[in-house]
This record gives sequence, C-alpha cells and structure tokens, in this order.
Amino acid sequence: MRKKVNVMDWVELYVEEVVKHVPAGRRDELAESLRHEIEAKLPADAMEVEVKRVLDEMGHPAVVAARVHKGQYVIGPTLFPFYVSILKLVVPIVLAVVFAGLVLASIPTFSGPVLPTLGTFLTNVWDALWNVGIQLIFWITLVFFLIERYGGEDVKTPKMKWDVNTLRERERGGRISKWDAGIGLFFTAVWFGVYVNAERLIGIYESTTTGFTMVTPVFNQTFLFDVIGLFLVIVLLQVGLGLWKWVKGRWSYALASYNLMYNIASATFIIWMASSPRLFDARFLAWIEANVPAGVSFNWVFGIVVAITILAAVFDSIDGFRKARKTPRHDKRAIAHI
Repeated sequence: MRKKVNVMDWVELYVEEVVKHVPAGRRDELAESLRHEIEAKLPADAMEVEVKRVLDEMGHPAVVAARVHKGQYVIGPTLFPFYVSILKLVVPIVLAVVFAGLVLASIPTFSGPVLPTLGTFLTNVWDALWNVGIQLIFWITLVFFLIERYGGEDVKTPKMKWDVNTLRERERGGRISKWDAGIGLFFTAVWFGVYVNAERLIGIYESTTTGFTMVTPVFNQTFLFDVIGLFLVIVLLQVGLGLWKWVKGRWSYALASYNLMYNIASATFIIWMASSPRLFDARFLAWIEANVPAGVSFNWVFGIVVAITILAAVFDSIDGFRKARKTPRHDKRAIAHI
C-alpha cells in the first residue's frame, strides 16, 4: 500500500523555486497559474510518485520562469540557467584566488603607520576585485550572447539536468536548528569571559616543576577595559543575532541583512583592535624584544589577521543570504481536489 504524502509541500516548494526567478510584480500571477497547471495534471488522490513525476515533467524552475518573459533575449530561457551556473561557479573562485594573491603580495608592505597602510590595502583590493569581477561577467555574458545569436538549435537547447528531490534540499537549507543558534549564544558567553579575563588567561607560559606558569600576559587588560563599551555593542549584536535565529528558526532576508550588519561591525572592531599600538601588554612586548632575534618582523601577522577577518565576514554574510534565498516565502494556496 502506498503512503499518502502532503502534496502541497512538493507543489509549493516548486512554485516558490520558480517565482523567485521573476520580478516581484509578476510572482502572484505566475504562482497562481503554476498551481492551476499542476492541479490539472495531478490525479484526484495524488501520491508522492505522481507529484514528483509531474514536477519533473514541468522542467527546471529557472527555465520555466524564463519562458514567461516575452520578446527578445540577450540570453534565452534555455541557456540562462547555464549562464547563471557558470557565473556562480567561476566568479567566486577567481575573485578568491585574486584576493589571496593580493594578501600574499601585500604582506611585506604592512609596515609604518598601520591605518594608512590598511586603507591603501583595502582600496587596492576593492579596485582589483571590482575590475576582475566586471571583466569576468562581461566576457562570460558575451560568450553566451554569441551562442544565443549564432549557435545552432542543438547548441541552444541543451538538456538541463534537474532532480525534483533537490526541492527538499533547498527547503532544509534555509532552516536554523536550535543547536546552531544555541552554540552561537554559548560561544558569545565564552568570548565575553575570555575578554574580561584576558590578562589571566592568554599569555606566554613556561613549564616548571609545579606545572605551567604564565611569564607574561599577551594583551593589555587596561586597554581592553577602556574599549569594553564597543565590545559590549558587538556582544549585544551577537546575542540579538543568536536569539533571532533561535526564535525564527529559518533564514530570511531581514535576518541575513542583520547578520551582514553584525559581520561589518565585528570585523571593523577586530581590525581596529589589531591596529591599536595599545593592544599588547608592555611586558609581552619586552618579552618579544628579549627572546626574538632583532631581524625578525611580525608585521605580516597583522595582514593575516585582516585577511582572515574580512574573508570570514564576507563568506558568512554571503552564506546568510544564500540560505535566506532557499527559505519559502510565497503565500500558499490550496489545490482544490487534493
């Protein structure tokens, strides 16, 4: 005996996947049209296998969405999903390689006044990534445009692989488990505890007969307390983010935007802290001077900290919007005979 499933789940996931590819003003009309079309193809007592068969026959959601547009195309409905896939694959990889190369090439230049050097570095990185990104998009678009205009029918109508089961994967991608939200709040408390006790926890240790003994703390606790107001702002933002995730349980564009603001604020705070000459304890600097050869420079460490901080903020922000995009948002409608 076959197991009856919630047909609406599959239908609405498909409708949501299609309408997100069209302008907001056309989504309601297209969603209603799709529901009626799917309803007409389903038997009265549809089972999962029938639903998935019909959705598979409907075709790739991006192609279905592209077909509703009228007139001439720069890139037609059939090629457009391939075009988007190539952009998503090539552009991030190339930009990541360029960014890594710029960081490695700039490490020796992190000397002198830190903030002017950092400003120059960030400006150069932005200019390089912008120019490379624009050129990549231009050339990829030009290639697909030429294929669209002058390619034969066999070239212009390749078979787009698509599995209806990916609809469930996309739905799960937008969810936030209680564990993920809770672990974020837990580490917020941990970082706060480490921050206010940095002088007693983070330092240079040496082994003695009685165990490990701290020789010198690394960070200047007085400076950390002087800027604790700014740190508390970051902590409150992180707590708000964790609570929002816990209550909401699903990514949204509003949550992703808040996550972006938090990442910008926290990255700015970390980079500013790392650039401050007061960050390190005087005893730690004296220990470095006494134990590290004079010719050894640690200026490159600041570059690594900046690079890791920026990369982490960028990728976490992008991941938030990616997951928000997978979250169903369109209003559901009942299908009459199911």
